[in-house]
Amino acid sequence: MNKLSKISKRKKLKIYIFLSIFLIILCIAVYNQILIKVEKNKFNPPGKLIEIDGHKMHIFSMGDSNSSPTVVMTCGSGAPSAYTEFSNIQPKVSTYTRTSVYERPGYGWSEQASTPRDTNQIVEDLHRLLDKSGEKPPYLFVAHSMGAMEVLLYTHKYPEEVEGVVLVDGTSPYKHLYHSEASISDFGVKFIKILNKVGFVRIILDFELIPMFNNRLNSMNEEIKKIDKAMTYKNILNDMVLKEGNSLKTTAEEMYGKLDFRDIPLVLFAADKSMQELPGWGNSHNSLLKLSNDSKLIVVENTDHLSILHDSAEEIENVIKEMIIKIRNKKDKRSELMN
Repeated sequence: MNKLSKISKRKKLKIYIFLSIFLIILCIAVYNQILIKVEKNKFNPPGKLIEIDGHKMHIFSMGDSNSSPTVVMTCGSGAPSAYTEFSNIQPKVSTYTRTSVYERPGYGWSEQASTPRDTNQIVEDLHRLLDKSGEKPPYLFVAHSMGAMEVLLYTHKYPEEVEGVVLVDGTSPYKHLYHSEASISDFGVKFIKILNKVGFVRIILDFELIPMFNNRLNSMNEEIKKIDKAMTYKNILNDMVLKEGNSLKTTAEEMYGKLDFRDIPLVLFAADKSMQELPGWGNSHNSLLKLSNDSKLIVVENTDHLSILHDSAEEIENVIKEMIIKIRNKKDKRSELMN
């Protein structure tokens, strides 16, 4: 009897422990879902929501609308929000020219779309968004990571609208053709989404448990950091992000060897850790340098792919300013010749 009693007590203890853990997880999950709804109402879009093909896209503009060129900024794949990504760059650039940060469907405050998510569609979405929002060319594009693909194609399709391009650790058709990286498995996607639903992603970010994310977040002011986290919980690995990634190789095949910027200025920033660790990153940047007769590469020390926008915000902003001066001087010379 004593043995049976001890076994019974152990079983009960295990059941109590299991139920306690289950209840704790359930409470965290419910609390997390409540917070997501609260955050959705708390953080209103700072810019305009423009309808494109039945879905609304977010674009946030600053600076004198009569200034030229308009600097248009876009983020990489899976970023929570382009608005938060460029929060250390856009306000400074806006003091001397017009700027716009836009968010693809499924990013930031932009709604998900029913249209395909290949780069051709993304470019057409952007072209219409800029027009409908009243932003005028010429444009100077600034893109991080995968955002480079839409900027490359936009510049090729509408060269008369573009007067400069800055790519920050940007990818390329070459990279996706010859050194494509394995995407997250279906199981991995589902697992991360479950972790997000039950609140573990919130715990990871709030308690800074993953060092690679901390540097990026800690470079933001407190309000922007709160928005960025809220957008992470809202948008993490949604269908738009996954469809973009799945279409990249096909798009790269269509683009490779066909792009030509001619004399449009092109500046590439590359993180030194990306050059060392990402397969084909150096060759990818060499392929990009060949697109323009006026191109250069800047390798930034002691930074990585996720952090470069924030670690090197001042350096990126200085290059944007130099390019704007160059564009304006070129425009002045054209006016002198015409007069």
